[in-house]
Amino acid sequence: MIKIFTPLLCLLLAFSTNMFAQQIDQSNYSIQSYSTDNNSTPVANAFDGNTSTYWAIYNAGGFSLPAYVEVDLGATHDVNGFSYTPNANNLERKAVGYEIYLSTDGSTWGTPESVGDFVWADLSDAAQKDITFGAVSARYVKVVYTSNNSDTTDNTHTAELIFYESSTGSTQENQTIAFNPVENKSSTAAPFAISASASSGLTDITYSVESGPATIIGNTVTLTGVAGIVTLKAEQAGDSNYYAAEAYQQFEVLDLSTYYPTVSTRLTEDYSLEMPSFYAYPIYVTSSIEEPDFMTIDYVEISVDGNPITIVGEEGLHYGLWTPTSYGTKTVNITVFGTNGNSTTITRNINVTDVINTQNVQTMEDVVIEIGTENSQFYYGTHTLPQHIGSYDEIIANLTVECPSDDGDCDDWDRRANIDVMGPDGNWIQIIRYITPYGVGCNHTIDLTDYASLLQGEVEFRMYIQTYGTGGWQISLDFDFIQGTPTYLYSNIDELWDGSWDFGDPSNLQPVDVINYTYDSNILSSHLRLSTTGHGWGDNNTSNAAEFYNATHYIDVDGVPNYTQNLWNTCNPNPDNCTGQLGTWMYSRAGWCPGAISPPDIIDMTAQIANGTVDFSYRFDPTYVDYCHPNSEDCISGTTCTDCDDGFKAQYVIDGQLINFSNTPLIQGTLGIEEINNTSTYELLAYPNPSTGVFQISSPSTIGKSVMHIQSVSGEIIKSYYLNSAAELNNKTFDLSSVASGVYFISIENNAGQGNLKLIIQ
Repeated sequence: MIKIFTPLLCLLLAFSTNMFAQQIDQSNYSIQSYSTDNNSTPVANAFDGNTSTYWAIYNAGGFSLPAYVEVDLGATHDVNGFSYTPNANNLERKAVGYEIYLSTDGSTWGTPESVGDFVWADLSDAAQKDITFGAVSARYVKVVYTSNNSDTTDNTHTAELIFYESSTGSTQENQTIAFNPVENKSSTAAPFAISASASSGLTDITYSVESGPATIIGNTVTLTGVAGIVTLKAEQAGDSNYYAAEAYQQFEVLDLSTYYPTVSTRLTEDYSLEMPSFYAYPIYVTSSIEEPDFMTIDYVEISVDGNPITIVGEEGLHYGLWTPTSYGTKTVNITVFGTNGNSTTITRNINVTDVINTQNVQTMEDVVIEIGTENSQFYYGTHTLPQHIGSYDEIIANLTVECPSDDGDCDDWDRRANIDVMGPDGNWIQIIRYITPYGVGCNHTIDLTDYASLLQGEVEFRMYIQTYGTGGWQISLDFDFIQGTPTYLYSNIDELWDGSWDFGDPSNLQPVDVINYTYDSNILSSHLRLSTTGHGWGDNNTSNAAEFYNATHYIDVDGVPNYTQNLWNTCNPNPDNCTGQLGTWMYSRAGWCPGAISPPDIIDMTAQIANGTVDFSYRFDPTYVDYCHPNSEDCISGTTCTDCDDGFKAQYVIDGQLINFSNTPLIQGTLGIEEINNTSTYELLAYPNPSTGVFQISSPSTIGKSVMHIQSVSGEIIKSYYLNSAAELNNKTFDLSSVASGVYFISIENNAGQGNLKLIIQ
């Protein structure tokens, strides 16, 4: 499919019938102001007459749009156009949306002379783009980029900007045309009307098809029935007061008959389907189809040796329960149909067996997680595991944490880490919470039998380590599947809580949501698996909370206390026998120890099943208030707390999962339930970077309430800020001019995701 550059359907370029008369000599230009550049690719490169050099709005520093440059032409000219040349060596970073302003004094800009998009034929189009408009007498020019070609808004490059003047003089005003967006169309779409308006108020606008599979009569567009890019033109002829103007609009015509569903399943041929007797086995199917505005997944079929099985599901996620009637190799066909009539089939040849033996299965092996490597903080990988019902009564995970073999450079600091697996419904579910050791490698084991329903077939794993550049870790993970008869045949996992919450916030002492949960009537046993670790410490947290504060929390059911959690771990001796560590590993902490898997609390909830629907509450220690929290009205910097504006808050990272068991199939991932994923990645952009310590940070991402830390490479938190939105972040100036020069790391984190950025202070 041909890509339409984002934003897909903005205003397009406005032309005049005047042509360029001559180039204004670049040697007379002087740059007055600009938004961002980089030491190695400065803004001056856009005006040096050399298309092999370029101006990068962002390159290892900071980037945001809109971005601009203001130029003094050196004298007054009758300016009537400019040209933009992209960086031919990186065409994914070319500008799309633009505005151009003219001024006689360099400060009064008024309305733009031209607004639109550079029209690119395709991704490989490297041609100079010429923008013309009616001549206006001016000495100063401002070019603004409003969008670029990157889906992630990652940088914009300019090889050359050249300005032109007319030989006919300045006689009228420019008008711009707002061409109303045209959405992408199916090749079989009915004729449709288009519209545009002129800033001058002149109404006589004519339309034409510049290129592509369409015709037009008046303002009605008719498609020819084939796929392609259509470029439309709107023209206003002008009058004695206004120059003529043109605007262009593009949209894509799609041949829906060429699109086929994609389909995947956790069912794998790498392992037999192991069951001592014939039980129902869930076959999960995930599917999608491109251009969801035009078509969706219609239905799914699953057959085994030609015999259909009943399918349950909705858009994107389906499952069928297959009960084999004999052992041996079976052919499983999965077919997904799109609403356009096209289908895709995948086949798995599965051996069903009652031969079951204890076995060890390797997943991650010598995976290095280290800043600057392929896996800077995250590792993602797909691995296959045994498929089974009633075959194993224990699943033991063995986690090996080593110094990277290529450089031996272990991280010097204790870092928060976790290992997750993706459920069939696409939700990431934590299976291990871990804190890395100080500078040495260690081995760990943990019983993960609770996750038997997830540790099956083809599974995607994710590991996160909050490392910041002082070394890294080499990770291996294998599983011992121990043959035996489990108490229950089936299980599933429902997440109640997954995220971080402030501890002792005076404005909200109990921030964790109450979860209303309804038990499946087939559930026979249930327990809550609760992982909680406390973070944040120092003079700006009352009583050194939450890392070094001995707190007692509560789980309430229907408002009645059910479980008391004393969140305090003795770290000397190390609970995982991780010896030889450096640093402060020996000090006890809130729910964790350096170099150890954080042990979950297991809370029996079987008695709640009979109640049907219950409210689960996580209640923080009610005796604690963080008087240094930014929301504390009584905080006085230098008196009650070191710095009341620091925002370095006590927090708990909580993952609460209901593990349910039954002898009747339980489906993992209730269809339609909201996922708890924490998968958002926030793009953070700093300018200037390097800086003297005064800088701004912006983000094009949608960010809610978050905590932002500025940390040294050693892991020390230099400063923290409490942010309510991306708008607050984008409008704030940060001042770390008192901090020593060096490399620092900025992180923003909330319950939806996180972002990171390297900051250099000179």
